[in-house]
Amino acid sequence: MIKKLLFLTMFIFAAISTYADEQFKVKLDNDNHSKETIELPYCNIFLAMSEAAEDGNVHVSVEMENLDESNVLILFDRAYIEKVLKKMRPSITYDKIFGGTKGRRTIESCKGLKNVLLVPASEKYKVLDLPGKDGEVLVCRIPIYIAKYKGKSMKKLLLLEKQVIELNIEVELKPDEVYLNLNGAYDDLVKELADTVFCTNKRHRPSLEKQKEPYIAQIDSLKKEIDEVIARHNWMSTDKGYKLYDELKCKLDSINLDEREGDCGKHTYSHRCKYCSLSLQQIYHKLDDYYQKIYSSSDRKAAKSQVMNDVNLLYRCCTDATCKRHAREWRKGGEYKSKIIDRYNRIKQF
Repeated sequence: MIKKLLFLTMFIFAAISTYADEQFKVKLDNDNHSKETIELPYCNIFLAMSEAAEDGNVHVSVEMENLDESNVLILFDRAYIEKVLKKMRPSITYDKIFGGTKGRRTIESCKGLKNVLLVPASEKYKVLDLPGKDGEVLVCRIPIYIAKYKGKSMKKLLLLEKQVIELNIEVELKPDEVYLNLNGAYDDLVKELADTVFCTNKRHRPSLEKQKEPYIAQIDSLKKEIDEVIARHNWMSTDKGYKLYDELKCKLDSINLDEREGDCGKHTYSHRCKYCSLSLQQIYHKLDDYYQKIYSSSDRKAAKSQVMNDVNLLYRCCTDATCKRHAREWRKGGEYKSKIIDRYNRIKQF
């Protein structure tokens, strides 16, 4: 009775371990994580993502290293029945503790495998080559049969147990160097425009159109490069690569140079004339001289006509609010302000 219970316990344990599945989620990218190693007690599984092709497709290679020094790892390409297994070379049979009904057990195949693959102890073999695209999750189910040779002739193999490894491999293609350069150029352009004012003042040189020309040319050049990349890859509008580059193109289209228009502040009018070097006292004396000249002239109208341009210049020089030499002093007032006004008005009355 005890022997039967012990055998039953061993059988149940073997059955459970035989069909135990292990799931692994792996994320591979083309930047710093193109490879991954899955470490198991009896083997290592190596995953490696290839460089992306022009159409954006990639391949993930799956290799297996047998760490068990006494057993063989077997992967099958088809669902073989027991009768067929026995006829193989080497002949393959199930161990007595292997789960399932004797004579009715069927091998689970590894999808994508072209031939039966035996991985000897301490050996490393390539198992699969999985095609994929950016953003896809590749599901790879690998039924691994652990076996041992029966006898020294190595003509027979006993299947001891089955381990099923399920890999969920997410493939991500990060932006390539071309995109990074284009995006960097866009960032630099936006940064430069943040401190740029396109001056609308008519005095400004170069003109408003000429100021904008190099920026328009740069935007058009970047957009042309983007179109060339999309055409070269022959992407559809639904492809991730197309969306990535098209989004950058839309950001370039959204740059509004007109929003950066304004006056640069370098063309503000400031009074400047030949009398700016004179003090208010000196201006008064010159106006007084002109007054005396007109007053003592026999033809006051003619005398006034000869000096009136200078009189107006002298008066404007000290009364113009933009005159750096006199504006502040004029605002304060003083005796010469009233004298200048008096002389100017008297000259005008002649």
